[in-house]
Order: sequence, then C-alpha cells, then structure tokens
Amino acid sequence: MKDDFTYFAPANLEEAINTLASTENTRIIAGGTDLIPRMRRGAIRPSLLVDLRLLKLDEIRVERERICIGSYVTHSQIINSEIVNRNYPALVAACQEIGSPSIRNRATLGGNLVTASPAADTAPPLLVYETSVVLAGKDLVREIPLNEFFCGPGQTTMKQNELLVEVCLPLMPENTAAKYLKLGKRRALAISIVNVAVRLTLGPGNDIVQARIALGSVAPTPYRAIGAEKILAGHMLDEDLICKAAREAGRSAAPISDIRAGAEYRKKMVEVLVRRGLVHAWSELSEAVGHG
Repeated sequence: MKDDFTYFAPANLEEAINTLASTENTRIIAGGTDLIPRMRRGAIRPSLLVDLRLLKLDEIRVERERICIGSYVTHSQIINSEIVNRNYPALVAACQEIGSPSIRNRATLGGNLVTASPAADTAPPLLVYETSVVLAGKDLVREIPLNEFFCGPGQTTMKQNELLVEVCLPLMPENTAAKYLKLGKRRALAISIVNVAVRLTLGPGNDIVQARIALGSVAPTPYRAIGAEKILAGHMLDEDLICKAAREAGRSAAPISDIRAGAEYRKKMVEVLVRRGLVHAWSELSEAVGHG
C-alpha cells in the first residue's frame, strides 16, 4: 500500500459531509478492518481518507421507544453493553462471531453495514429487529429501513455525500425471542457460508403475532424471507409449522457456488439453520410463558 493519499479527521459532522461532497475518490475510515486490507491489495486506491474518530459517533443512546447505536460503535462495545444484551441478544451473538477480539475492538457496526457484504454478520439480526439507519447528507438527514439500504454486493442506497451516523432499533414487544446462527468453514474467524436470524413474538393466546426471518450469504444482499414469515404469522407454533417455514426459507434463497460452498448445499443449510433457530426461539418462549 503506497502512501499516496491524504488523511483528514474532520472536527464535526458538517465538516465531514462537506468534505465528502467536494472531494472525489474519498473513502471513510472507521475501524479500517476491511478498508486497509483492500488498500494493501491495491483493490481500491482512495485519494483521501476521512476519519470519523472525532465525530462522537461511538455512543449508544436510549430513546423512549428505541435504542440508537452510533455507527462508530465497535462490536466489542455492543458485546459489553448491558442494554443491548438485554434487548437484542441476537445482535450480540452476531457481533461475537466477527473476527478475533482484536478485530472486534476496532471494527465498527457502521462499517459492517456500509461494506454491504452479503455475508455481513450483523445484517440478519438487525433485519429481524426491524432496524432503521440514519443517513446524514449535505442538505438533509434521512432515516430508512435497513431492508432498503442494501442494493447489491458492496452497494448501498447511500449517496456519495452521506454518512451513516446511527443504527436505530425499536424496543421489542414482550414475549419475544430471537436467535442468530452462523455456518462457516471453521468454528471461528470464518466468513459465513450461511447466516440466519429469527425472531418470534407471541400474543396473549400464545399465537405468533410477529415472525421475522433474515438470511445472509445466500443472495446478493441480506434479506428477509417474507414467505416463510407469512407461514408462521397468526398460528400456534408446532413442529410441522416450523419445518414448513424452514423449507420455504430454503426455497427463497438464491445463493452462488464459490470456494466456500455450493449453491445447493447453502440452500439446504438455510433450511437447517432456520429450523434450529425457530426451535430455539420457541423453546425460550415456552419456558418464559411457563414460568409466567
């Protein structure tokens, strides 16, 4: 990697956005765990690196009906956050799967999303928690659902002069359980072959009032398996229903074959992991209701 770029750490958000709007071939650097290796390989050659470290985007804010996580918050901060653990255990589980402790200490939540990898660990749990992202631009601040943020491998709907500043998760209803599952070639330090998040919320009669299933590494973008969710919604959960929803999730997948796994294997593993996730969530909710 040649040092033929300029480094700039803006003092505030306005300065950062103005720099992005006025300078070509600019890259944002936060943790740098993805950007720096790509620069070393020569895959990208930015003329300007804009460092966000002075912008105070490393805080977790609690609002009345939601929790907002700054884009500069690291995966280790999320893992160690009591309020995130209490409300969004599937997100914590996903962050625990990312890299090594040293990587998790530097890599940021915003970076994991902006990179827009189909295999991004945090995307499926954030999707099932119905997350939105806050984008700050030169003329306005806009908030969009996460499922409208990804548009292809390495591609998002974020404009050139915009920054991802916050990730906001609504507080979950009572009687909610969620699970994140990942299949990799190794038990640690592995890119996902398939990753899955599920969330179930039960109503007063123990029927499913909300079902959310999100898949990663099996399509050009992480996505929600809407057809599988519809199979579950409004019904009492049982083994047959779980298997039916898992099969539909597998059918919805459109993976590629690569050096990590074949397409058919990935589709089958979607079915397996969704079934396991639903069984886990069902078991957790059954135990909670039984003790209630």
